[in-house]
Amino acid sequence: MVVAIASTRKPKVDAVKAVFGRLAPRLRVAVSNLKFLDFDIASGVEETPTSLERIMQGARLRGVNLRNHCHEQSREIAFVIGLEGGLFSVNDPSVGRRTFLQSWAYVANDGQESFGASGAILVPQSIAEPVLDGNQSLSEVIDRTAEQKDIRSKQGTWGILSQDVTTRQASFEVALTNALAPFYNPAFYRAQERSPIPGE
Repeated sequence: MVVAIASTRKPKVDAVKAVFGRLAPRLRVAVSNLKFLDFDIASGVEETPTSLERIMQGARLRGVNLRNHCHEQSREIAFVIGLEGGLFSVNDPSVGRRTFLQSWAYVANDGQESFGASGAILVPQSIAEPVLDGNQSLSEVIDRTAEQKDIRSKQGTWGILSQDVTTRQASFEVALTNALAPFYNPAFYRAQERSPIPGE
C-alpha cells in the first residue's frame, strides 16, 4: 500500500508513518507492505491560515494537488494525505478574542474523502496578534518569541506552548487518526449514511 504525503516536513511525515503503523491491522494491511512517498506540495492558502475554513482548504488543496501530481506521473497511490495547521479565533464575551492553534488532516482514497482535526491549544495574544493583524507567519513569530530557529520543523508551536507535552507531530497524529475513521470503521459509517435522519 502506497501512502503519498503532501509535505516533506519531518513532523508531518513522521506523523503519517506513525499513524499508519498503528492502524495497519484495522486498515487490513501488513506494516511491511506500507510504502510512504513525500512531496513538497503547496497548500494554495496563506502560510498561516487564520480560520477553520482556510485550514481545511489548505489541507484539502495539498491532497488534491498531490493526487493530480501522482496521476500525471502514473503513480499508483492508495492514500493521499494533506496536513495543515493554523489559527482560528472565537469571541469570548468576558475577554474578547481568544485564538487557538489546531491541526487538520485530509485523506483521499479511491474517490472517498475525509477530514479530521486535532484538539486546539490556546495561543497567547502576543503571538496571535502579529499573525492575525500584522500578516506575519506563525513560524516567524514563534521563532522570534522562543529565540529558536525553524521550530515548525521540530516540536512546532505546539511544543513551545505545551513544553513538549504535545508536539506538532502529535497534533497531526490525532488529526490523521480522526480523518481515517471512515476507512478503518467503514461498516459504521456506511450504516449511518443509509440511516434516516431522526425527525424526518
